[in-house]
Amino acid sequence: MSKQEQAVVVHVVAYRKAAGLHIQAAVTPELLDLTAYSGPVTIQWKLDTRGFRFPTDGTAIVFTSPGAKKSFGPVSVSKDGRVASAKNKNADGLAFAYNVSVVEEETGLTAVLDPIIQNRNF
Repeated sequence: MSKQEQAVVVHVVAYRKAAGLHIQAAVTPELLDLTAYSGPVTIQWKLDTRGFRFPTDGTAIVFTSPGAKKSFGPVSVSKDGRVASAKNKNADGLAFAYNVSVVEEETGLTAVLDPIIQNRNF
């Protein structure tokens, strides 16, 4: 990342509400507001909960809105599975939905959440 590029962090947690139930995930912020940024922004999703990791099969972060392929670079996941990152070109002012997936290491269960990224309107 060059000096001029900007970066933001999205914190991800995973949890169970009760024993035996499926796992759930949450992100902060749920609406990633990038309207104050101009130009490309590197987004890092940091997994704050121990015992969980991002999957490395291409499903950690999946941009689901139309046009997302031209607006976002490829997603990379760190070797330890705790950080995922992607470059947002932030060039069109649109909002994009995406899925965040985390895996519980002990059971292999997966949780998926669908937050939003709002780009700057030029």
